[in-house]
Parts: sequence; structure tokens; C-alpha cells
Amino acid sequence: MKRDKEEKDLQIYQEKTLLQTRLGDFISAKVQNKRTGRESEFYRLDFADWVNVVALTKNKKIITISQFRFGTERTEIEIPGGAIENGEDPLAAGQRELLEETGFSGKNGRVIGRVCPNPAIQSNWCYTVLIEDVTRVAEQNMDDMEDIKVKLISLGEMNDLIHHGLITHGLVLNAMMLYSNYSKG
Repeated sequence: MKRDKEEKDLQIYQEKTLLQTRLGDFISAKVQNKRTGRESEFYRLDFADWVNVVALTKNKKIITISQFRFGTERTEIEIPGGAIENGEDPLAAGQRELLEETGFSGKNGRVIGRVCPNPAIQSNWCYTVLIEDVTRVAEQNMDDMEDIKVKLISLGEMNDLIHHGLITHGLVLNAMMLYSNYSKG
């Protein structure tokens, strides 16, 4: 879901697509600051919206996943998630990603927040979905280039991993902050 257009302090023109990939498009445009009159070329990544899933078992264990990430060139501890398909609802995407990546499914699914991953250069949103009472109902159904390991941990263990800098994925940290705020309300 893209943002509503609003009055801008910048004039954007000559927008063009520089590169199209399966992940998204790389866009450039001329931008003029209305206050100063100065111009510069800006760049934007148009990705699909994303979803992250905070999935809790009946005894409040959280589903975590570990997988190698090309960007950091290391294995990251994360929560299930991925791209929202064109026209797909964020909740449906979260339920689909949870099932595909972990084989788990649950109840009471709902969107508990959304963030802009990097509004300076990206146009997309990342939604956080909470799903409760999850249980394993199927085998993992990973993509050809995924090798995902699933682990159930307590919320205390999750907080320790965050506190000790072992979870550094910004969108996972956002999701856990949104969950923490949601669970207090």
C-alpha cells in the first residue's frame, strides 16, 4: 500500500525507471527544493510491501527463523516474513509466509502495525502481523534458494538476543517493538 500523495516542499519531475528486477524497480527523478530552488537527482527503490509475523504458541513461545542473508553475508535470526504479493492483503500474506517458511499456522491473526523500511529511498511499507496459538500443521515449503531453520524460543530469550545484539535486522526489531507496545495495551 503506497502512501497518499501530499503537498511537498519538493518538485519531482523527469521520473524514469533505470532498472527493473524481480524484487522491484530502481527509479531516478529530478527534484527541486521549492524553498531554495536547488535541483538534484534523487533515486528510489520501488519494492513490494513486506510483512513480518510475530507468531506465538499457546505457551507463548515465539517462532524464529535463521537463514543466510546475501546483504550481510551471514546467517540472521529473524521472524517469518516476506513480500506481499500484488493485490494480497497483509494479513493473508503473513499467514502464507508463516506456513511456507515454518509449517506453522494459528488463530487470531491481525495487523498490529506498519513501518516505512527506509523512507529516504524506498516507497514501500512493512506490516507486522500477530498470529496466536500457532502449531505445526505442515512441512516447510521453502523457495529454491531458501534454507530456513525454525526455532521456538521464549519472549525472554528473544529479548536477550536483542539486548546482546544477536538480532540486528531492523524490521524484526520494529516488529518486536510493535508487539511489545501492542501486548501492553
